[in-house]
Amino acid sequence: MKKTAIFPAPHYYDRYIDLVPDVTLQEAFQYAKEELDKFNPARHELRGDFAYAPGKWTLKDVILHITDTERVHLYRAMSFARKERGPLAGFDQDKYAAGGLTQTRTLESLMQELKVLRAATENMYATFSDPVLLRVGVCWKYEMSVLAMGFTIIGHQLHHFKVIKEKYL
Repeated sequence: MKKTAIFPAPHYYDRYIDLVPDVTLQEAFQYAKEELDKFNPARHELRGDFAYAPGKWTLKDVILHITDTERVHLYRAMSFARKERGPLAGFDQDKYAAGGLTQTRTLESLMQELKVLRAATENMYATFSDPVLLRVGVCWKYEMSVLAMGFTIIGHQLHHFKVIKEKYL
């Protein structure tokens, strides 16, 4: 299904969804995978612990944040697909980042974890029929569909990769 099939429009998350072209979800996952594959962690390993300003996350923190957020959204998507309507709790991204222990990890290991998770995300989404993609639930405090959650996962990655290019590399 294409992005234009998203209903209801999820407020707050639309800032991520809007970053994805109006293509099918499968095409969007392919585009996002290509963006992940373009990032060479070995080339940027020395920048892994760099934060562009005091109080900002390091590059490794940002990669783990993308992964953590995808896990949360994937759980939500699975829940809605299985007809749980929520509301499902939000999460404190700053507490997750603070507890991520990225200083003990390599950028390569963080990227590998994200890619493995993405493959699992794509595999789960491949099992969803169109009616399942249109199921809705309440995520944090916003109603959204399984389809919207998929585009949010992709848009969230695109958003942070843009920030990485602009402020970290």
